[in-house]
Amino acid sequence: MTPVLYILMRTDLDSMNPGKAMAQASHASNAFVHLAEVGGWAEDELYQTWTDQTRQGFGTVLVLGVNEAQMKTAVDIAYSLNYVSDIVNDPTYPLRDGDCTHFIPLDTCGFVFGNKDDSVLQSILGNFELHN
Repeated sequence: MTPVLYILMRTDLDSMNPGKAMAQASHASNAFVHLAEVGGWAEDELYQTWTDQTRQGFGTVLVLGVNEAQMKTAVDIAYSLNYVSDIVNDPTYPLRDGDCTHFIPLDTCGFVFGNKDDSVLQSILGNFELHN
């Protein structure tokens, strides 16, 4: 069993610089842990194996590059097949327009959690490359 939290980071946003992407990945990890706690599956064996990978309570995370349609499709399919998954919506994503910065709600990334060795999960995520 190889538990992995996959973060599906959008690459189709010109405003998504490396710093913003790192912040959004942090939001996704936090949303995943929160979902585990409030969703009642924090005691699940796969999740426990993931949190036991390090003394600080986190496991392997892979960030994949996707566009908006790929992100939504992958998360929707994963969710329909009962994988822990969701879309991260940042309610105050900063978007600069000249001297003005707008703070808009935006779906920035998604996440899917599962066993890396699961062939169904690989059929959902296997065509995406690591984010660079």
